[in-house]
Amino acid sequence: MSLFLLTSCAKDNAENALKQALTELVSAVENKQHRSVRQKLTPDFKGNHRFNQQTMSAYVFRYYLRHKFIKIYTLVNTIDMSKDKNEAKMLFHAVLTSTKTTLPERMRAFRVQSHWVKLDNEWRIKAANWVEVQAQTVYPEVTKQ
Repeated sequence: MSLFLLTSCAKDNAENALKQALTELVSAVENKQHRSVRQKLTPDFKGNHRFNQQTMSAYVFRYYLRHKFIKIYTLVNTIDMSKDKNEAKMLFHAVLTSTKTTLPERMRAFRVQSHWVKLDNEWRIKAANWVEVQAQTVYPEVTKQ
C-alpha cells in the first residue's frame, strides 16, 4: 500500500511541475517576455507549419507587435507521463484573447497536443501540434445545458 502511495505522490508531483511549466510559459507570453518563451522550447523544437525554436519565437514576437494586450486561459485535459518522469505528453486547450476585459469581443480557442521533456530539471516543450477549435469544444458541458 505505501509503495502505491509513493508512486502516486511522485506522479502527482511530476504532473504538478509540468502544469507549473505551462503556467510559466503562459505568463511569459502574456507579459511579453520573449526570452523566457524561447527558453521554454527545446533547441530541436518542432511545431505546426514546420516551426522550429527560432521560427516559433519569431511568430510569438510578431503576435506581440500586433496586440497590445494578451490573455491566455488554459485547461489541461490529459497528461501521459513516461515511467522515468522525464518525458510527458500533455493535451490541453488554450483560449487566446487580446483584450483586458473579462468577456472579449474576439477570441480564438486551440486544442494543443504537446510533448514535453525534462532538461536540467526544467520542463520544456519538444513538440507541439495545435488546431483551432470552436470555443464551445473547450467546455463541452456548457453547450449541453
